[in-house]
Amino acid sequence: MATKGVFRVECPYCGESFDADFWTVVRGDRDHDVKELILSGEFDLLLCPKCGEMLQHSEPFLYIDPPRDILAFVMPESYEAEKDKWIARMQADYEPVRAALTAGQGLTGEPLCFFGLGQLAAVLESDRDREEETEVLEFMAREDGLRLLPVKPAAARELDLPFTIPVRAGMTGRAAALSAAEGLYAKNDALPRLKKLVDFLKTPGSETVPFLKKK
Repeated sequence: MATKGVFRVECPYCGESFDADFWTVVRGDRDHDVKELILSGEFDLLLCPKCGEMLQHSEPFLYIDPPRDILAFVMPESYEAEKDKWIARMQADYEPVRAALTAGQGLTGEPLCFFGLGQLAAVLESDRDREEETEVLEFMAREDGLRLLPVKPAAARELDLPFTIPVRAGMTGRAAALSAAEGLYAKNDALPRLKKLVDFLKTPGSETVPFLKKK
Protein backbone atom coordinates (compact mmCIF):
# COMPACT_ATOMS: atom_id res chain seq x y z
CA MET A 1 0.00 0.00 0.00
CA ALA A 2 1.00 3.67 -0.29
CA THR A 3 3.46 5.04 2.23
CA LYS A 4 3.92 8.66 3.25
CA GLY A 5 6.67 10.93 4.48
CA VAL A 6 6.54 14.39 6.06
CA PHE A 7 8.16 17.36 4.30
CA ARG A 8 8.45 21.03 5.19
CA VAL A 9 6.62 23.30 2.76
CA GLU A 10 6.54 27.09 2.42
CA CYS A 11 3.35 28.65 1.12
CA PRO A 12 4.14 30.91 -1.89
CA TYR A 13 1.14 33.13 -1.04
CA CYS A 14 1.67 33.99 2.61
CA GLY A 15 5.13 32.63 3.40
CA GLU A 16 3.87 30.28 6.11
CA SER A 17 5.99 27.13 6.61
CA PHE A 18 4.18 23.96 7.59
CA ASP A 19 4.64 20.18 7.64
CA ALA A 20 2.76 18.27 4.95
CA ASP A 21 2.31 14.59 4.22
CA PHE A 22 3.44 13.31 0.83
CA TRP A 23 3.23 9.87 -0.69
CA THR A 24 6.72 8.44 -1.08
CA VAL A 25 5.65 5.07 -2.55
CA VAL A 26 2.44 4.43 -4.50
CA ARG A 27 1.25 0.98 -5.57
CA GLY A 28 -0.80 1.62 -8.68
CA ASP A 29 -2.33 -1.85 -8.62
CA ARG A 30 -3.59 -1.43 -5.04
CA ASP A 31 -3.89 2.27 -4.22
CA HIS A 32 -6.72 3.02 -6.64
CA ASP A 33 -7.82 6.25 -4.93
CA VAL A 34 -4.27 7.60 -5.01
CA LYS A 35 -3.94 6.60 -8.66
CA GLU A 36 -7.08 8.61 -9.41
CA LEU A 37 -5.51 11.65 -7.74
CA ILE A 38 -2.54 11.31 -10.11
CA LEU A 39 -4.81 11.07 -13.14
CA SER A 40 -6.91 14.06 -12.02
CA GLY A 41 -3.87 16.23 -11.23
CA GLU A 42 -4.81 16.53 -7.54
CA PHE A 43 -1.99 14.34 -6.22
CA ASP A 44 0.37 17.17 -5.29
CA LEU A 45 -2.17 19.82 -4.22
CA LEU A 46 -2.00 21.18 -0.66
CA LEU A 47 -4.08 23.60 1.39
CA CYS A 48 -2.16 26.21 3.36
CA PRO A 49 -3.35 26.02 6.98
CA LYS A 50 -2.81 29.77 7.48
CA CYS A 51 -4.17 31.55 4.40
CA GLY A 52 -6.32 28.73 3.00
CA GLU A 53 -4.87 29.01 -0.49
CA MET A 54 -4.45 25.88 -2.62
CA LEU A 55 -0.87 25.31 -3.68
CA GLN A 56 1.00 22.75 -5.73
CA HIS A 57 4.14 21.17 -4.32
CA SER A 58 5.99 18.13 -5.65
CA GLU A 59 8.38 15.74 -3.96
CA PRO A 60 10.07 12.68 -5.53
CA PHE A 61 8.14 9.43 -5.15
CA LEU A 62 8.21 5.86 -6.42
CA TYR A 63 5.29 4.49 -8.45
CA ILE A 64 4.99 0.70 -8.72
CA ASP A 65 2.45 -1.38 -10.63
CA PRO A 66 3.80 -4.95 -11.06
CA PRO A 67 0.88 -6.30 -13.16
CA ARG A 68 1.53 -3.51 -15.67
CA ASP A 69 5.32 -3.82 -15.29
CA ILE A 70 5.84 -0.23 -14.15
CA LEU A 71 8.47 0.89 -11.69
CA ALA A 72 8.96 4.63 -12.01
CA PHE A 73 10.80 7.34 -10.15
CA VAL A 74 8.68 10.49 -10.39
CA MET A 75 10.57 13.73 -9.72
CA PRO A 76 9.49 17.37 -9.67
CA GLU A 77 9.38 18.97 -13.09
CA SER A 78 12.04 21.48 -11.99
CA TYR A 79 14.57 18.63 -11.71
CA GLU A 80 14.55 18.18 -15.49
CA ALA A 81 16.99 21.09 -15.85
CA GLU A 82 19.59 18.73 -14.33
CA LYS A 83 18.16 15.59 -15.84
CA ASP A 84 21.40 13.64 -16.18
CA LYS A 85 22.36 14.27 -12.55
CA TRP A 86 19.03 13.11 -11.19
CA ILE A 87 18.85 10.03 -13.42
CA ALA A 88 22.34 9.02 -12.27
CA ARG A 89 21.31 9.51 -8.65
CA MET A 90 18.13 7.51 -9.21
CA GLN A 91 20.10 4.63 -10.71
CA ALA A 92 22.59 4.70 -7.81
CA ASP A 93 19.78 4.69 -5.26
CA TYR A 94 17.92 1.92 -7.08
CA GLU A 95 20.70 -0.67 -7.35
CA PRO A 96 20.97 -1.45 -3.58
CA VAL A 97 17.21 -2.04 -3.32
CA ARG A 98 16.59 -3.59 -6.76
CA ALA A 99 16.21 -7.14 -5.43
CA ALA A 100 13.81 -6.13 -2.66
CA LEU A 101 11.62 -4.09 -5.00
CA THR A 102 11.44 -6.61 -7.85
CA ALA A 103 11.51 -9.99 -6.05
CA GLY A 104 8.38 -11.92 -6.95
CA GLN A 105 6.75 -8.81 -8.44
CA GLY A 106 7.02 -9.67 -12.12
CA LEU A 107 8.88 -6.46 -12.90
CA THR A 108 11.20 -7.06 -15.83
CA GLY A 109 12.42 -3.77 -17.22
CA GLU A 110 14.62 -0.96 -16.01
CA PRO A 111 12.94 1.70 -13.86
CA LEU A 112 11.41 4.63 -15.65
CA CYS A 113 12.21 8.22 -14.75
CA PHE A 114 9.56 10.93 -15.07
CA PHE A 115 9.95 14.66 -14.50
CA GLY A 116 6.61 16.06 -13.45
CA LEU A 117 3.39 14.33 -12.57
CA GLY A 118 2.07 14.94 -16.07
CA GLN A 119 4.48 12.47 -17.64
CA LEU A 120 3.32 9.66 -15.36
CA ALA A 121 -0.33 10.65 -15.77
CA ALA A 122 0.02 10.48 -19.56
CA VAL A 123 1.28 6.87 -19.35
CA LEU A 124 -1.51 5.89 -16.94
CA GLU A 125 -4.16 7.55 -19.14
CA SER A 126 -2.85 5.71 -22.20
CA ASP A 127 -2.89 2.44 -20.25
CA ARG A 128 -6.49 3.10 -19.22
CA ASP A 129 -7.52 3.53 -22.87
CA ARG A 130 -5.59 0.38 -23.74
CA GLU A 131 -7.32 -1.57 -20.96
CA GLU A 132 -10.76 -0.48 -22.17
CA GLU A 133 -9.99 -1.53 -25.72
CA THR A 134 -8.51 -4.81 -24.48
CA GLU A 135 -11.73 -5.56 -22.56
CA VAL A 136 -13.77 -5.14 -25.74
CA LEU A 137 -11.35 -7.34 -27.67
CA GLU A 138 -11.49 -10.04 -24.98
CA PHE A 139 -15.30 -10.03 -24.94
CA MET A 140 -15.44 -10.47 -28.72
CA ALA A 141 -12.75 -13.16 -28.63
CA ARG A 142 -14.63 -15.23 -26.05
CA GLU A 143 -17.80 -15.00 -28.11
CA ASP A 144 -15.84 -16.45 -31.06
CA GLY A 145 -14.23 -19.20 -28.98
CA LEU A 146 -10.73 -17.77 -29.36
CA ARG A 147 -7.90 -18.21 -26.88
CA LEU A 148 -6.40 -15.15 -25.23
CA LEU A 149 -2.70 -14.64 -24.53
CA PRO A 150 -1.19 -11.82 -22.45
CA VAL A 151 1.21 -9.31 -24.01
CA LYS A 152 4.24 -7.96 -22.18
CA PRO A 153 2.98 -4.60 -20.85
CA ALA A 154 6.15 -2.74 -21.88
CA ALA A 155 5.85 -4.11 -25.42
CA ALA A 156 2.16 -3.17 -25.55
CA ARG A 157 3.12 0.42 -24.71
CA GLU A 158 6.05 0.54 -27.12
CA LEU A 159 4.06 -0.86 -30.05
CA ASP A 160 0.71 0.61 -28.92
CA LEU A 161 -1.00 -2.80 -28.90
CA PRO A 162 -3.72 -4.30 -26.67
CA PHE A 163 -2.64 -5.95 -23.42
CA THR A 164 -4.04 -9.25 -24.75
CA ILE A 165 -4.05 -10.86 -28.19
CA PRO A 166 -6.51 -13.42 -29.59
CA VAL A 167 -5.32 -16.77 -30.98
CA ARG A 168 -7.31 -19.15 -33.15
CA ALA A 169 -7.47 -22.77 -32.01
CA GLY A 170 -5.99 -25.38 -34.29
CA MET A 171 -3.29 -23.03 -35.53
CA THR A 172 0.10 -22.06 -34.13
CA GLY A 173 2.46 -19.12 -33.98
CA ARG A 174 1.94 -15.84 -35.80
CA ALA A 175 -0.63 -17.32 -38.19
CA ALA A 176 -2.93 -18.22 -35.28
CA ALA A 177 -2.79 -14.68 -33.91
CA LEU A 178 -3.14 -12.99 -37.31
CA SER A 179 -6.16 -15.07 -38.30
CA ALA A 180 -7.90 -14.33 -34.99
CA ALA A 181 -7.05 -10.61 -35.03
CA GLU A 182 -8.19 -10.15 -38.64
CA GLY A 183 -11.46 -11.91 -37.87
CA LEU A 184 -12.19 -9.64 -34.90
CA TYR A 185 -11.21 -6.48 -36.76
CA ALA A 186 -13.56 -7.41 -39.60
CA LYS A 187 -16.38 -7.37 -37.03
CA ASN A 188 -15.28 -4.19 -35.24
CA ASP A 189 -13.03 -1.71 -37.04
CA ALA A 190 -13.33 0.86 -34.22
CA LEU A 191 -10.43 -0.69 -32.29
CA PRO A 192 -7.26 1.14 -33.42
CA ARG A 193 -4.85 -1.02 -31.39
CA LEU A 194 -6.38 -4.17 -32.85
CA LYS A 195 -5.66 -2.71 -36.31
CA LYS A 196 -2.06 -2.07 -35.25
CA LEU A 197 -1.84 -5.67 -34.06
CA VAL A 198 -3.03 -6.90 -37.47
CA ASP A 199 -0.51 -4.67 -39.25
CA PHE A 200 2.33 -5.81 -36.98
CA LEU A 201 1.53 -9.48 -37.48
CA LYS A 202 1.50 -8.96 -41.25
CA THR A 203 5.04 -7.56 -41.32
CA PRO A 204 7.79 -10.00 -42.28
CA GLY A 205 9.38 -11.67 -39.30
CA SER A 206 9.70 -14.91 -37.42
CA GLU A 207 6.80 -17.32 -37.17
CA THR A 208 6.55 -16.67 -33.44
CA VAL A 209 4.93 -13.72 -31.66
CA PRO A 210 7.84 -12.01 -29.87
CA PHE A 211 5.96 -9.87 -27.37
CA LEU A 212 3.95 -12.50 -25.51
CA LYS A 213 4.22 -12.59 -21.73
CA LYS A 214 5.58 -15.78 -20.26
CA LYS A 215 3.21 -17.52 -17.88
